[in-house]
Amino acid sequence: MRSMTVILVAGILSISLANAQDVRFSVGPQAGIAISAFEDTWKDFYGIGFGGGAHVDADIARFFSARLNIEYYTFASDKDKLKAVVAPQFNLQASDIASLSGGNISAFIVAMEALGKIPTRSILTPYALVGLGIHSISLSDLSGSDKTGRSATATADDVNFDGGTKFGLDFGIGFECRLNHSVDLTMEFKYVLVFTQNNSNAAMPITVGANFHL
Repeated sequence: MRSMTVILVAGILSISLANAQDVRFSVGPQAGIAISAFEDTWKDFYGIGFGGGAHVDADIARFFSARLNIEYYTFASDKDKLKAVVAPQFNLQASDIASLSGGNISAFIVAMEALGKIPTRSILTPYALVGLGIHSISLSDLSGSDKTGRSATATADDVNFDGGTKFGLDFGIGFECRLNHSVDLTMEFKYVLVFTQNNSNAAMPITVGANFHL
């Protein structure tokens, strides 16, 4: 919680500084998919995630912006493959588990990002970004039952999942498409690297969104 507060305060200070310079602001939503690239223990059980969020941009210079970005993504697990991980927690073989639910990974992200834009003479403006963020990662409880109907639940701690609040970096590329003086459409690809205890986890969000200039 303390780390997330630091990111939020940094964002507020950056936006306040930009406001003092009488710069232009924009806000907008984004949504899309995220390709998982988790550590070796979990990489085989997760694929594409879904989510989105919202951002506030402060255009500090003509081709430079500071962004406060908030996003949420969830990744559903492959239940058949995950049976091998949770079976020992139930004192069973994977083949003995008749049904399994839960085991989804969720990530809530608060990040400060810097955007460098490439000037063009068209309605498209490419940009690159780099940022620092706080990532709150969790694994939902796994509930299963065997072929006799007996049920049990395994938590994230039971399967040694390294969740909690972690620092991370992100960098990527995107472009803005100017519709009119007030609205841009956006498309963006990022690589998000989260520093967990054993190995780093990563995800690659691909989102579309909009900027509404204030």
